[in-house]
Amino acid sequence: MRLSGHCNALSFDRDVARGPYPPQGFVSIAEGALGNGDCFGLYWPLGREADAPFVCEMFHDEGRMELRHSSVQVFSRWLDVNGGDYGEREVEDPGSPTLQLEQARAHVLAGQVEQAIDRLRAACTAFPELQPGWTLLASQYLRQGQRDAAIDAARSAVLANWAFGIPEPGMLRILRAAPASMDPVIALVQRMGFAFGGAKTNPDYALMQACIDDCWAAGDALTALRLSQNRCYVLAGETVSFQEREGFALSRWQADFAAQCQAVLNDDRRCFGQD
Repeated sequence: MRLSGHCNALSFDRDVARGPYPPQGFVSIAEGALGNGDCFGLYWPLGREADAPFVCEMFHDEGRMELRHSSVQVFSRWLDVNGGDYGEREVEDPGSPTLQLEQARAHVLAGQVEQAIDRLRAACTAFPELQPGWTLLASQYLRQGQRDAAIDAARSAVLANWAFGIPEPGMLRILRAAPASMDPVIALVQRMGFAFGGAKTNPDYALMQACIDDCWAAGDALTALRLSQNRCYVLAGETVSFQEREGFALSRWQADFAAQCQAVLNDDRRCFGQD
């Protein structure tokens, strides 16, 4: 993971987050931070280590991430117009997937489904963690009777990093209503309850791990990594006693995940450099 361009005015944390929250591949930025753990940071989506990072906002107490700017350069301009602090004045960001999502929503309201789909496909391709984008895209495909495309979009919502949002019930309904499939992700959703926390046991974790193992065996390494980070995201929020019963140790997962990323992506996602 590398950052190109002159960003001398920004202060980056040299320690890249190890996951699952903040997600692995997140580098916090001191400028613009609101305190109490809420801050902005660089973020490289999984599998996009060679690309320029996005700038996301972390809401620490909520355990939630949100895409804010398409590049660190846009973020720097935003800081400038707000006097170097967190502010309400926005700047133009024509390459922003968030902007494309808002444009798509306007097209939906205007009944322009094809235009909305074009915007949403572009936004979700640029930033694959865009949970609201996948959700809206799936719904628009259903409006057009494109069931297979809707299933693909709902599947992508399940694989997107859950730190940016847990898949909505509508996405799960699409996949549960899908024909019986050899696809392990669809088969997984059709068996899962998608209810986490508040119970002594939860078979969903074993189901997810079995699916991860199947993806590794099939050579679908990126899907295995995405599912692994999402499983860890929800499992890390369980009680210590629950984690012990599951045989889960966060530090071990972090080390294993970094090693897997290094082997598959040629980048362990634990450090970044600047050109």
